[in-house]
Order: sequence, then C-alpha cells, then structure tokens
Amino acid sequence: MVQEKTFQINMTREALTSFMLSSYYNRFGGIFSILLGLAGIVMAVREIFFRDSIDMTGLAAYVIIALMCLVANPLLLRSRAKKQMETSPSYQTPVEYTLLPDMMIVSQGEERLELGWDLIYKIKMTGKMVAVYTSKINAFVWPLSELGEEKSSILSRIVQYTQEYTPILSMNLTQYKSK
Repeated sequence: MVQEKTFQINMTREALTSFMLSSYYNRFGGIFSILLGLAGIVMAVREIFFRDSIDMTGLAAYVIIALMCLVANPLLLRSRAKKQMETSPSYQTPVEYTLLPDMMIVSQGEERLELGWDLIYKIKMTGKMVAVYTSKINAFVWPLSELGEEKSSILSRIVQYTQEYTPILSMNLTQYKSK
C-alpha cells in the first residue's frame, strides 16, 4: 500500500529571506563580499591606529566598502524578499505537496507538477526554511513554521525517498537518513 504525505505551504517572508541570504552567501560572490567588507574594516583600523596621519579620503572609502558589503547587501536581500512576497502571485496562494515513494507532486491552483526523486539535486535546511533544489538555482522553499508538528515526518520522508540518488544534504538533515 502506498503511503502518501500531503501538506500545504504558505510562503513566509522570513523563510524567503533566509533562502535568499543562504543562497547568496554560499556562492563566490557572497563569500567575496564578506571578505571585501572585512578587508575594509581592517584597512580602516590600520588607517586610524597604525598611521602617523589619517588620510580621511582613504578612511571614508574603507568604511564605505565595509558598510556596503557587510550591511547594505543583507538589507538589500531582505528588501528583495519583502518585495517578492508582495508582488509575486505564486506566493499569494498556498502550494500543496504530496510525497510518494516514487515522486513528489507539487500543485498550486490548476497547475500540477510531478517530480521524480532522482531530479532532486540538493536539500538544504536553515533555522527558518527547507529548500528542495531541482537544480543549482531552482528550489522549492518550505518555511519550517509551516511544517508544524509534521516537520520530522516530512523531512524523514524526503531524505529517505531521495537517499538512493544521493542529493547534497545539509549536515542538519543527515539525522533523517535511514541506516
């Protein structure tokens, strides 16, 4: 007998923000941005404490670089997530997911998509969301708050159903692997 698990997801701004931040900061551009921001701080400290005279233009440039990289980028990503939540029609209605041993069915309104577990590239979990990637850039994002009491059951199933295809798993998801 096929045991299916069906649940609905309403996207939250927190989960979308978490997805956007983790996606950005796990790529070269995000890592480079952090390093550049830290370099700006180091250079500003060097300018203030280890120079005989302070070059105000250089100091201002270092501080601006640090602020842009370490403060403005995350704020920009948060504002993009908020704007997407407000403007994207796909976030206005819930998405229904059905987990079966051989596939995942995704339904929203009249649209329906059947995905074999072999198409899952990566499964990533942060403190706010789970992202089920079908490619390096496409993912289904599930807010953890929406999974509720079913969280363990849902995560166990998706990890176990995809296990033979060896998708990339977040370390915090390995606990759901079957031995």
